[in-house]
Amino acid sequence: MKSKILVVGGGITGLVAAYRLLQKKYQVTIFEKSGDLGGLLGSFKIEGTNLEKAYHHIFKGDTEIISLIKELGLKNKLKWYESKTAIYYDGTIYPFAGAMDLLKFKPLNLVDKLRLGFVKIYLEKENNWHKFENVLAYEWMKKWCGERAYRIVWEPLLKGKFSDRYKDISMAWMWARIHTRGNSSEKGKELLGYMEGGFQLIIDELEKRIIELGGKIETRNEILDFRKLEEKYDKIISSAPIENVEYLGAITVVFSSEQNLSKYYWHNINDSQSPFLAFIQHTNLVGTENYSRKNIYYLGTYLPQNHKYFTDKDNLIEKDFFDYLKKIFPDFRENEIEEKYVFKFKYAQHIVTKNYKKQITRNKQSGKIIQANFAMIYPEDRGINFAVREGEKAAALVPEDQP
Repeated sequence: MKSKILVVGGGITGLVAAYRLLQKKYQVTIFEKSGDLGGLLGSFKIEGTNLEKAYHHIFKGDTEIISLIKELGLKNKLKWYESKTAIYYDGTIYPFAGAMDLLKFKPLNLVDKLRLGFVKIYLEKENNWHKFENVLAYEWMKKWCGERAYRIVWEPLLKGKFSDRYKDISMAWMWARIHTRGNSSEKGKELLGYMEGGFQLIIDELEKRIIELGGKIETRNEILDFRKLEEKYDKIISSAPIENVEYLGAITVVFSSEQNLSKYYWHNINDSQSPFLAFIQHTNLVGTENYSRKNIYYLGTYLPQNHKYFTDKDNLIEKDFFDYLKKIFPDFRENEIEEKYVFKFKYAQHIVTKNYKKQITRNKQSGKIIQANFAMIYPEDRGINFAVREGEKAAALVPEDQP
């Protein structure tokens, strides 16, 4: 009889691991504590179409997720779009998508621009990320980009992503972020991938195939004691948070409106007074056709897990976010919002400190338990592609049954 495997967590990592093990004829059960599959890739309906609760896209170099999409017969649903990005700084929105935009970026002088440009090119071309593991990102970027360029461009990113822990972040993480984006370009233009109909298509197809292969899925099933389960199962693949890894939470406010606020897709909000890190006009990437011709917006940020927003009522969060949005776009009319939603994630981003690899290496396996949490993703920034990769790796760690 084939080994019995339990997968804890119905995000894309857990689903991929379960799917691969079922293909090898293992007996697989998935426990998911929420009522829905997908995890951080989970979706909801807005303007009649599935949309992720937390914004997602993929890059040209994301080979694992692209291969999976093809395998699942969804290749025709994956579309590539030119990305238009911008920075909001000191009351002004500046385009920030390429070399010409950088040269026109008024807050920096020519020397700052040249240094920043050379650093970006170097990190995009450099493949040896190990040299950055024991280096602090803020120190390295400040040294090589210069004080002013660091303060205006990079420090807001680090603070927005890692809150008060921004000075503890490894340069390996920063390398991966710049390297990945830089290698998703064609002819100098960044291309981003999105599924027509949302990434829920992948979740639904994996769920369908898992059931067809005899897998069992139990939602609203939270694991409180792994010890009892170790007696019942031969191996457990767990995507539960890892004990000695620190995490930040995230908040997203998503809304639809006929208002067209910007001509850009992604806006980094480089202002410490803003309650959100990023403003995303999703339909400036993918178009409005699938959303009843409405524009779809995200406001998103990462926060310490004890931040008041995680206990505040949604309307209080909306007020803070929308009040600041009016500073960026004075013509924004809150009364013209069609649909609006607030989503809270207590575990959304792992804090990637120096020598982070040592933390996750000692957590990889413990007895019957194989860790497959997104905190295992390193040095890359958390994303769909690497979540798929961790699912594949976790499944490969399950030993083959002996005949």
